[in-house]
Amino acid sequence: MTGAADHRPVVVGVDGSRSASGAVRVAAREATLRRAPLRLVMALPFAAGDDLPAPEGLDGRAVLRVAAELVIDGLETEIARSSPGVPVTSALVDGPAPEVLVAESADAGLVCVGTTSTGGLGDVLLGSTAGALARHALCPLLVVPLRLTTTVPEPSGVVVGLAGDDGDDALLAFALRAAADRGSAVVAVHTWRHTAPGLLHLGLEPLVDEVTAQHREEALLADVVDRAGPLPAQVHRVVRRGGAAGTLIAAGLTAELLVVGHRHDRGGHLRSVTSAVLHRAACPVAVLPLGTAVPPAARADRSA
Repeated sequence: MTGAADHRPVVVGVDGSRSASGAVRVAAREATLRRAPLRLVMALPFAAGDDLPAPEGLDGRAVLRVAAELVIDGLETEIARSSPGVPVTSALVDGPAPEVLVAESADAGLVCVGTTSTGGLGDVLLGSTAGALARHALCPLLVVPLRLTTTVPEPSGVVVGLAGDDGDDALLAFALRAAADRGSAVVAVHTWRHTAPGLLHLGLEPLVDEVTAQHREEALLADVVDRAGPLPAQVHRVVRRGGAAGTLIAAGLTAELLVVGHRHDRGGHLRSVTSAVLHRAACPVAVLPLGTAVPPAARADRSA
């Protein structure tokens, strides 16, 4: 374990589902690694004046709150058994889960949610909560997939996707700290394509052959690693011509964590690579917000 304790909480969204329970276990470990408090948040998706169905003579809101409290009590008991020493608080908050957790992200060091996305062709949409958080969270997001059949017994290492832009430094710093906390290594992945498809690049880039282009991209990745200064974890570099999403997903099959970035824009759309990784990765995926009001690099020193 490295670095100072992080006093910002690890927030995890809970709803009583298997995927949320899995997210709680991962979030508790993250809180242990960074010596941070854990905050369980359950959104109660009703507005003032909503009429909730309930047996005659019972208050629907009261029934729902009691059920929610029982879920949280059970999770707190499990955390006390599996992760003793982690300070735990909880909250029941009225409102849609995406809005509640985006608001929580303003003061959190990490927000964690589970998803049942299977990665199959029929699985078109990422869960609404995970998708909204990936687009709008103000702190790093950790999405924990419920895909037990595709995991390996002892995953190791942190994979980070570096695009060759100004977000790379924050992403690598994030991945390095996560790897140092875990006592593992970083696999820094950078992919490239010719600027023109197919054979057109031969006419448009006549002086850039395959070997030259590969060396250019390797130098770009080397510069990012050099700028990181003293490395708290070993870095393995992977530079490959091809699609970024497929390469990252393959590299993440045996990893503990896969790190990608999302640059907030007015449309709130996810980049295709980030979206594909969230849908198909077999390991937890950390999405680091880039270009937000609070610089991601300021969070990377204790994020995972």
